[in-house]
Amino acid sequence: MTKSWRWPLLLSGFILISQAFPLPSPVRDTATGAWVNGYSLQLPPMYLVFAPFCGLADRLTLLSYHQIVVFMGFLICGLFFIAGVRRGAACLLPFIGFIAWTILVPHPMVRLVASDPDILLIDFHSHTQVSHDGRSSFSAEANMRWHRDQGYGASFITDHNRIESSEKAKAISRADWRKTGYRSLEGEEVSLLKTHLVVLGVHERIDNQPWDSDAAKIPMFIAEMKRERHPVIASLPEYWWYHWPKAGSPTPSPFRRGRNAKKYPLPLGEGGPPQAVGEASLGTINDFVRWGISGFEIINSAPKALDFPPSFRLQIVFLCHLNNLYMTGISDNHGYGYATAAWNAMRIPGWRLMDPDQLETMVLKILRKKGFEAVEVLERARYNPETSFGILVSPLNDAGLYWRSLSPWEAFSWVLWIWIAYGLSAFVISRGR
Repeated sequence: MTKSWRWPLLLSGFILISQAFPLPSPVRDTATGAWVNGYSLQLPPMYLVFAPFCGLADRLTLLSYHQIVVFMGFLICGLFFIAGVRRGAACLLPFIGFIAWTILVPHPMVRLVASDPDILLIDFHSHTQVSHDGRSSFSAEANMRWHRDQGYGASFITDHNRIESSEKAKAISRADWRKTGYRSLEGEEVSLLKTHLVVLGVHERIDNQPWDSDAAKIPMFIAEMKRERHPVIASLPEYWWYHWPKAGSPTPSPFRRGRNAKKYPLPLGEGGPPQAVGEASLGTINDFVRWGISGFEIINSAPKALDFPPSFRLQIVFLCHLNNLYMTGISDNHGYGYATAAWNAMRIPGWRLMDPDQLETMVLKILRKKGFEAVEVLERARYNPETSFGILVSPLNDAGLYWRSLSPWEAFSWVLWIWIAYGLSAFVISRGR
Protein backbone atom coordinates (compact mmCIF):
# COMPACT_ATOMS: atom_id res chain seq x y z
CA MET A 1 0.00 0.00 0.00
CA THR A 2 1.51 3.33 -1.03
CA LYS A 3 1.68 6.38 1.17
CA SER A 4 -0.86 8.20 -0.99
CA TRP A 5 -3.62 5.98 0.42
CA ARG A 6 -2.96 6.92 4.01
CA TRP A 7 -4.82 10.23 4.23
CA PRO A 8 -8.12 9.09 2.64
CA LEU A 9 -7.97 5.90 4.71
CA LEU A 10 -7.34 7.85 7.91
CA LEU A 11 -10.15 10.33 7.25
CA SER A 12 -12.60 7.59 6.21
CA GLY A 13 -11.70 5.66 9.36
CA PHE A 14 -12.39 8.64 11.61
CA ILE A 15 -15.79 9.17 10.01
CA LEU A 16 -16.82 5.52 10.22
CA ILE A 17 -15.61 5.14 13.81
CA SER A 18 -17.57 8.24 14.80
CA GLN A 19 -20.76 6.40 13.80
CA ALA A 20 -20.28 4.23 16.87
CA PHE A 21 -20.54 7.32 19.12
CA PRO A 22 -23.55 9.31 17.87
CA LEU A 23 -24.65 12.48 19.64
CA PRO A 24 -27.71 12.12 21.89
CA SER A 25 -29.47 14.97 20.03
CA PRO A 26 -28.72 17.53 17.33
CA VAL A 27 -29.38 20.38 19.80
CA ARG A 28 -28.50 21.37 23.35
CA ASP A 29 -30.30 23.54 25.88
CA THR A 30 -28.20 26.69 25.57
CA ALA A 31 -28.78 27.70 29.17
CA THR A 32 -27.69 24.39 30.72
CA GLY A 33 -25.63 22.68 28.02
CA ALA A 34 -27.76 19.53 28.35
CA TRP A 35 -28.80 17.57 25.28
CA VAL A 36 -32.48 18.01 24.48
CA ASN A 37 -34.67 15.17 23.20
CA GLY A 38 -37.67 15.54 20.93
CA TYR A 39 -35.95 17.26 18.01
CA SER A 40 -34.48 16.00 14.76
CA LEU A 41 -32.78 17.45 11.71
CA GLN A 42 -34.39 16.87 8.32
CA LEU A 43 -31.91 16.78 5.45
CA PRO A 44 -33.08 17.40 1.88
CA PRO A 45 -31.89 14.85 -0.71
CA MET A 46 -29.42 17.27 -2.33
CA TYR A 47 -27.88 17.94 1.08
CA LEU A 48 -27.21 14.20 1.47
CA VAL A 49 -25.72 13.92 -2.02
CA PHE A 50 -23.33 16.79 -1.34
CA ALA A 51 -23.00 16.21 2.41
CA PRO A 52 -19.28 17.09 2.71
CA PHE A 53 -19.77 20.44 0.98
CA CYS A 54 -23.03 21.39 2.70
CA GLY A 55 -21.84 20.10 6.06
CA LEU A 56 -18.54 21.96 5.89
CA ALA A 57 -20.39 25.13 4.83
CA ASP A 58 -22.64 24.78 7.89
CA ARG A 59 -19.71 24.28 10.25
CA LEU A 60 -17.89 27.31 8.88
CA THR A 61 -21.04 29.38 9.37
CA LEU A 62 -21.29 28.23 13.01
CA LEU A 63 -17.71 29.14 13.95
CA SER A 64 -16.94 32.18 16.07
CA TYR A 65 -14.58 34.87 14.81
CA HIS A 66 -11.59 33.47 16.72
CA GLN A 67 -12.44 29.90 15.74
CA ILE A 68 -12.43 30.97 12.08
CA VAL A 69 -8.94 32.46 12.49
CA VAL A 70 -7.62 29.28 14.09
CA PHE A 71 -9.35 27.07 11.51
CA MET A 72 -7.71 28.98 8.67
CA GLY A 73 -4.35 28.55 10.39
CA PHE A 74 -4.92 24.78 10.66
CA LEU A 75 -6.03 24.62 7.04
CA ILE A 76 -3.05 26.49 5.64
CA CYS A 77 -0.53 24.51 7.69
CA GLY A 78 -2.25 21.24 6.79
CA LEU A 79 -2.28 21.98 3.07
CA PHE A 80 1.37 22.98 3.08
CA PHE A 81 2.31 19.87 5.05
CA ILE A 82 0.38 17.44 2.84
CA ALA A 83 0.76 19.02 -0.60
CA GLY A 84 3.81 21.22 -0.23
CA VAL A 85 4.00 24.98 -0.39
CA ARG A 86 3.29 25.37 -4.12
CA ARG A 87 0.39 22.94 -4.36
CA GLY A 88 -0.92 23.99 -0.95
CA ALA A 89 -1.09 27.61 -2.05
CA ALA A 90 -2.86 26.53 -5.24
CA CYS A 91 -5.44 24.61 -3.17
CA LEU A 92 -6.27 27.76 -1.17
CA LEU A 93 -7.79 29.44 -4.21
CA PRO A 94 -10.68 26.99 -4.63
CA PHE A 95 -11.23 27.05 -0.88
CA ILE A 96 -11.61 30.84 -1.00
CA GLY A 97 -14.20 30.25 -3.71
CA PHE A 98 -15.89 27.72 -1.43
CA ILE A 99 -16.09 30.31 1.37
CA ALA A 100 -17.70 32.78 -1.03
CA TRP A 101 -20.22 30.07 -2.02
CA THR A 102 -20.90 29.37 1.67
CA ILE A 103 -21.66 33.00 2.44
CA LEU A 104 -23.41 34.19 -0.71
CA VAL A 105 -24.99 31.33 -2.66
CA PRO A 106 -28.19 29.56 -1.51
CA HIS A 107 -27.63 25.86 -0.95
CA PRO A 108 -29.51 22.99 0.74
CA MET A 109 -30.16 23.59 4.45
CA VAL A 110 -30.99 21.38 7.41
CA ARG A 111 -34.39 21.84 9.00
CA LEU A 112 -35.01 21.40 12.73
CA VAL A 113 -38.28 19.62 13.50
CA ALA A 114 -39.97 19.22 16.90
CA SER A 115 -41.81 15.96 17.58
CA ASP A 116 -44.34 17.82 19.75
CA PRO A 117 -46.80 19.67 17.48
CA ASP A 118 -47.41 22.28 20.21
CA ILE A 119 -43.78 23.43 20.10
CA LEU A 120 -43.22 26.59 18.06
CA LEU A 121 -39.68 27.17 16.77
CA ILE A 122 -39.22 30.92 16.56
CA ASP A 123 -36.51 33.51 15.88
CA PHE A 124 -36.60 36.84 17.75
CA HIS A 125 -34.02 38.83 15.79
CA SER A 126 -33.32 38.95 12.03
CA HIS A 127 -32.77 41.53 9.31
CA THR A 128 -33.42 42.35 5.66
CA GLN A 129 -32.02 44.66 3.00
CA VAL A 130 -33.40 47.80 4.68
CA SER A 131 -30.96 47.47 7.57
CA HIS A 132 -27.80 49.47 6.94
CA ASP A 133 -25.72 46.28 7.16
CA GLY A 134 -28.22 43.95 5.45
CA ARG A 135 -27.43 42.22 2.16
CA SER A 136 -28.93 44.21 -0.71
CA SER A 137 -30.71 41.16 -2.14
CA PHE A 138 -32.06 39.91 1.20
CA SER A 139 -35.66 41.03 0.84
CA ALA A 140 -38.56 40.40 3.20
CA GLU A 141 -39.52 37.42 1.04
CA ALA A 142 -35.97 36.05 1.16
CA ASN A 143 -35.93 36.39 4.94
CA MET A 144 -39.16 34.41 5.16
CA ARG A 145 -37.88 31.64 2.85
CA TRP A 146 -34.65 31.34 4.82
CA HIS A 147 -36.54 30.93 8.10
CA ARG A 148 -38.97 28.40 6.65
CA ASP A 149 -36.08 26.31 5.34
CA GLN A 150 -34.40 26.35 8.78
CA GLY A 151 -37.54 24.93 10.42
CA TYR A 152 -38.84 28.08 12.10
CA GLY A 153 -42.60 28.43 12.35
CA ALA A 154 -42.31 32.16 12.99
CA SER A 155 -39.75 34.94 13.19
CA PHE A 156 -39.58 38.59 14.11
CA ILE A 157 -37.97 40.82 11.48
CA THR A 158 -36.09 43.45 13.48
CA ASP A 159 -34.28 45.77 11.11
CA HIS A 160 -32.08 48.55 12.47
CA ASN A 161 -34.38 51.50 13.13
CA ARG A 162 -36.66 50.49 10.23
CA ILE A 163 -39.92 48.53 9.97
CA GLU A 164 -40.79 48.52 6.25
CA SER A 165 -39.74 44.91 5.68
CA SER A 166 -41.32 43.86 8.96
CA GLU A 167 -44.66 45.31 7.86
CA LYS A 168 -44.37 43.87 4.35
CA ALA A 169 -43.55 40.36 5.56
CA LYS A 170 -46.42 40.46 8.05
CA ALA A 171 -48.82 41.39 5.23
CA ILE A 172 -47.53 38.52 3.09
CA SER A 173 -47.92 36.14 6.03
CA ARG A 174 -51.51 37.19 6.56
CA ALA A 175 -52.23 36.01 3.01
CA ASP A 176 -50.23 32.76 2.84
CA TRP A 177 -49.69 31.42 6.39
CA ARG A 178 -52.16 28.57 5.87
CA LYS A 179 -50.27 27.47 2.76
CA THR A 180 -46.72 27.85 4.07
CA GLY A 181 -47.21 27.22 7.80
CA TYR A 182 -44.94 30.19 8.51
CA ARG A 183 -45.69 33.59 10.06
CA SER A 184 -43.51 36.69 9.97
CA LEU A 185 -43.90 38.94 13.01
CA GLU A 186 -43.08 42.60 13.60
CA GLY A 187 -40.25 44.16 15.57
CA GLU A 188 -37.35 46.61 15.39
CA GLU A 189 -33.75 46.73 16.57
CA VAL A 190 -33.22 50.19 18.02
CA SER A 191 -29.62 51.43 17.93
CA LEU A 192 -28.64 53.66 20.83
CA LEU A 193 -25.23 54.76 22.11
CA LYS A 194 -23.15 51.53 22.15
CA THR A 195 -26.40 49.74 22.89
CA HIS A 196 -28.70 47.67 20.69
CA LEU A 197 -32.16 46.84 21.99
CA VAL A 198 -34.63 44.53 20.22
CA VAL A 199 -38.22 45.72 20.61
CA LEU A 200 -40.98 43.22 19.78
CA GLY A 201 -44.52 43.85 18.61
CA VAL A 202 -43.68 47.18 16.97
CA HIS A 203 -46.39 48.40 14.55
CA GLU A 204 -45.08 51.94 14.16
CA ARG A 205 -41.47 52.89 13.59
CA ILE A 206 -39.54 53.88 16.71
CA ASP A 207 -37.31 56.84 15.91
CA ASN A 208 -33.97 56.23 17.62
CA GLN A 209 -32.68 59.77 17.12
CA PRO A 210 -34.26 61.36 20.22
CA TRP A 211 -32.75 58.59 22.37
CA ASP A 212 -29.35 58.11 20.71
CA SER A 213 -27.49 61.23 21.79
CA ASP A 214 -26.90 60.49 25.47
CA ALA A 215 -26.29 57.33 27.49
CA ALA A 216 -28.56 58.74 30.19
CA LYS A 217 -31.47 58.29 27.78
CA ILE A 218 -31.06 54.48 27.61
CA PRO A 219 -33.03 53.89 30.85
CA MET A 220 -35.57 56.48 29.70
CA PHE A 221 -36.05 54.58 26.45
CA ILE A 222 -36.52 51.24 28.22
CA ALA A 223 -39.04 52.83 30.59
CA GLU A 224 -40.95 54.33 27.65
CA MET A 225 -41.14 50.98 25.86
CA LYS A 226 -42.28 49.35 29.09
CA ARG A 227 -45.09 51.89 29.39
CA GLU A 228 -46.15 51.01 25.86
CA ARG A 229 -45.99 47.28 26.76
CA HIS A 230 -43.30 46.49 24.20
CA PRO A 231 -40.86 43.77 25.31
CA VAL A 232 -37.24 45.02 25.16
CA ILE A 233 -34.38 42.55 24.82
CA ALA A 234 -30.69 43.41 25.32
CA SER A 235 -28.76 42.41 22.22
CA LEU A 236 -25.47 40.56 21.88
CA PRO A 237 -22.66 41.37 21.44
CA GLU A 238 -23.24 44.98 22.51
CA TYR A 239 -24.14 44.34 26.15
CA TRP A 240 -21.05 42.13 26.43
CA TRP A 241 -18.71 44.63 24.79
CA TYR A 242 -19.95 47.80 26.44
CA HIS A 243 -22.03 46.91 29.51
CA TRP A 244 -20.16 44.06 31.18
CA PRO A 245 -19.20 44.76 34.80
CA LYS A 246 -15.55 45.00 35.74
CA ALA A 247 -14.05 42.20 37.83
CA GLY A 248 -15.02 42.63 41.46
CA SER A 249 -18.29 44.44 40.82
CA PRO A 250 -21.43 43.07 42.51
CA THR A 251 -22.88 41.20 39.54
CA PRO A 252 -25.04 38.24 40.63
CA SER A 253 -23.10 35.20 39.50
CA PRO A 254 -23.13 31.45 40.09
CA PHE A 255 -19.32 31.67 40.21
CA ARG A 256 -19.17 33.99 43.22
CA ARG A 257 -19.87 32.08 46.42
CA GLY A 258 -18.22 33.15 49.62
CA ARG A 259 -14.56 33.97 50.12
CA ASN A 260 -13.36 31.45 47.55
CA ALA A 261 -15.45 32.93 44.77
CA LYS A 262 -13.92 32.78 41.31
CA LYS A 263 -13.16 36.03 39.55
CA TYR A 264 -14.81 36.82 36.27
CA PRO A 265 -12.77 35.32 33.42
CA LEU A 266 -11.68 37.71 30.70
CA PRO A 267 -13.82 37.45 27.57
CA LEU A 268 -12.25 36.01 24.45
CA GLY A 269 -13.74 38.41 21.95
CA GLU A 270 -13.26 42.06 21.16
CA GLY A 271 -15.00 43.39 24.23
CA GLY A 272 -13.90 42.83 27.78
CA PRO A 273 -14.64 44.67 30.98
CA PRO A 274 -15.38 48.29 30.03
CA GLN A 275 -13.27 51.20 31.14
CA ALA A 276 -14.41 52.92 34.29
CA VAL A 277 -15.73 55.93 32.40
CA GLY A 278 -17.65 53.67 29.99
CA GLU A 279 -19.11 51.62 32.78
CA ALA A 280 -20.22 54.70 34.67
CA SER A 281 -21.82 56.38 31.67
CA LEU A 282 -23.39 53.43 29.86
CA GLY A 283 -24.49 51.30 32.79
CA THR A 284 -24.01 47.57 33.27
CA ILE A 285 -26.21 44.54 32.76
CA ASN A 286 -27.35 44.98 36.37
CA ASP A 287 -28.52 48.47 35.52
CA PHE A 288 -30.44 47.06 32.56
CA VAL A 289 -32.40 44.91 34.98
CA ARG A 290 -33.02 47.86 37.28
CA TRP A 291 -34.21 49.92 34.31
CA GLY A 292 -36.80 47.29 33.41
CA ILE A 293 -35.24 45.23 30.60
CA SER A 294 -37.46 42.31 29.58
CA GLY A 295 -34.79 39.79 28.65
CA PHE A 296 -31.33 39.05 27.26
CA GLU A 297 -30.02 37.30 24.18
CA ILE A 298 -27.73 34.47 25.29
CA ILE A 299 -26.54 33.29 21.87
CA ASN A 300 -26.22 35.18 18.60
CA SER A 301 -25.22 33.39 15.38
CA ALA A 302 -22.95 36.22 14.18
CA PRO A 303 -19.24 35.18 14.35
CA LYS A 304 -18.12 37.91 16.75
CA ALA A 305 -21.07 37.26 19.07
CA LEU A 306 -20.34 33.50 19.09
CA ASP A 307 -17.12 34.30 20.98
CA PHE A 308 -19.30 35.09 24.03
CA PRO A 309 -17.71 32.84 26.71
CA PRO A 310 -19.85 30.06 28.24
CA SER A 311 -19.11 31.29 31.79
CA PHE A 312 -20.42 34.74 30.88
CA ARG A 313 -23.53 33.16 29.38
CA LEU A 314 -24.12 31.30 32.65
CA GLN A 315 -23.98 34.59 34.51
CA ILE A 316 -26.69 36.00 32.24
CA VAL A 317 -28.77 32.85 32.74
CA PHE A 318 -28.41 33.27 36.50
CA LEU A 319 -29.34 36.95 36.24
CA CYS A 320 -32.44 36.11 34.20
CA HIS A 321 -33.47 33.37 36.62
CA LEU A 322 -33.01 35.69 39.58
CA ASN A 323 -35.19 38.40 38.01
CA ASN A 324 -37.65 36.20 36.05
CA LEU A 325 -36.47 37.52 32.67
CA TYR A 326 -36.67 35.51 29.48
CA MET A 327 -33.75 34.52 27.28
CA THR A 328 -33.52 34.28 23.51
CA GLY A 329 -31.18 32.77 20.94
CA ILE A 330 -31.10 34.47 17.58
CA SER A 331 -30.02 34.02 13.99
CA ASP A 332 -29.28 37.75 13.54
CA ASN A 333 -29.33 36.86 9.85
CA HIS A 334 -28.46 39.77 7.55
CA GLY A 335 -28.58 37.66 4.37
CA TYR A 336 -25.12 36.09 4.62
CA GLY A 337 -24.66 32.39 5.31
CA TYR A 338 -27.21 29.59 5.27
CA ALA A 339 -27.13 28.05 8.73
CA THR A 340 -28.19 29.19 12.18
CA ALA A 341 -26.62 28.39 15.53
CA ALA A 342 -29.86 28.66 17.52
CA TRP A 343 -33.60 28.15 17.59
CA ASN A 344 -36.12 29.08 20.30
CA ALA A 345 -38.78 26.63 21.44
CA MET A 346 -42.04 27.90 22.92
CA ARG A 347 -44.92 25.66 23.96
CA ILE A 348 -48.07 27.22 22.50
CA PRO A 349 -50.98 24.76 22.16
CA GLY A 350 -52.92 25.46 18.97
CA TRP A 351 -50.37 27.82 17.46
CA ARG A 352 -50.71 26.13 14.07
CA LEU A 353 -54.28 27.47 13.81
CA MET A 354 -53.31 31.07 14.60
CA ASP A 355 -52.82 33.77 11.99
CA PRO A 356 -49.74 36.04 12.27
CA ASP A 357 -51.49 38.68 14.37
CA GLN A 358 -52.95 36.14 16.76
CA LEU A 359 -49.64 34.33 17.09
CA GLU A 360 -47.71 37.55 17.71
CA THR A 361 -50.15 38.51 20.46
CA MET A 362 -49.87 35.06 22.02
CA VAL A 363 -46.06 35.03 21.90
CA LEU A 364 -45.86 38.42 23.63
CA LYS A 365 -48.43 37.34 26.21
CA ILE A 366 -46.46 34.19 27.10
CA LEU A 367 -43.21 36.16 27.34
CA ARG A 368 -44.79 38.55 29.84
CA LYS A 369 -46.58 35.82 31.80
CA LYS A 370 -43.91 33.11 32.03
CA GLY A 371 -40.72 35.16 32.02
CA PHE A 372 -37.75 32.87 32.60
CA GLU A 373 -39.78 29.78 31.70
CA ALA A 374 -41.20 31.22 28.47
CA VAL A 375 -38.46 30.20 26.05
CA GLU A 376 -36.14 27.22 25.76
CA VAL A 377 -33.12 28.31 23.73
CA LEU A 378 -31.75 25.51 21.57
CA GLU A 379 -28.19 25.53 20.27
CA ARG A 380 -27.03 23.38 17.39
CA ALA A 381 -24.28 20.96 18.41
CA ARG A 382 -21.05 22.95 18.23
CA TYR A 383 -17.91 23.40 20.31
CA ASN A 384 -17.97 26.57 22.40
CA PRO A 385 -14.50 27.12 23.94
CA GLU A 386 -13.92 28.97 27.19
CA THR A 387 -10.15 29.47 27.16
CA SER A 388 -7.47 30.45 24.65
CA PHE A 389 -6.25 26.84 24.60
CA GLY A 390 -9.81 25.74 23.88
CA ILE A 391 -9.86 28.03 20.86
CA LEU A 392 -6.54 26.61 19.63
CA VAL A 393 -7.88 23.04 19.67
CA SER A 394 -11.39 23.99 18.54
CA PRO A 395 -11.00 22.67 14.94
CA LEU A 396 -10.33 19.18 16.31
CA ASN A 397 -13.12 19.29 18.89
CA ASP A 398 -15.64 20.75 16.45
CA ALA A 399 -14.72 18.17 13.80
CA GLY A 400 -15.33 15.41 16.33
CA LEU A 401 -18.74 16.83 17.25
CA TYR A 402 -19.66 17.24 13.60
CA TRP A 403 -18.68 13.71 12.59
CA ARG A 404 -20.58 12.30 15.58
CA SER A 405 -23.65 14.22 14.41
CA LEU A 406 -23.63 12.63 10.95
CA SER A 407 -26.48 10.37 9.94
CA PRO A 408 -25.48 7.05 8.30
CA TRP A 409 -26.31 8.46 4.86
CA GLU A 410 -24.22 11.56 5.49
CA ALA A 411 -21.30 9.39 6.60
CA PHE A 412 -21.66 7.28 3.45
CA SER A 413 -21.68 10.43 1.33
CA TRP A 414 -18.54 11.68 3.08
CA VAL A 415 -16.61 8.45 2.51
CA LEU A 416 -17.73 8.29 -1.11
CA TRP A 417 -16.59 11.85 -1.83
CA ILE A 418 -13.26 11.28 -0.05
CA TRP A 419 -12.45 8.45 -2.43
CA ILE A 420 -13.78 10.34 -5.44
CA ALA A 421 -11.44 13.20 -4.55
CA TYR A 422 -8.55 10.76 -4.07
CA GLY A 423 -9.24 9.10 -7.41
CA LEU A 424 -9.38 12.43 -9.23
CA SER A 425 -6.18 13.69 -7.63
CA ALA A 426 -4.36 10.44 -8.43
CA PHE A 427 -5.53 10.66 -12.05
CA VAL A 428 -4.37 14.28 -12.38
CA ILE A 429 -0.98 13.47 -10.84
CA SER A 430 -0.49 10.47 -13.11
CA ARG A 431 -1.32 12.52 -16.22
CA GLY A 432 1.13 15.19 -15.14
CA ARG A 433 4.07 12.83 -15.02
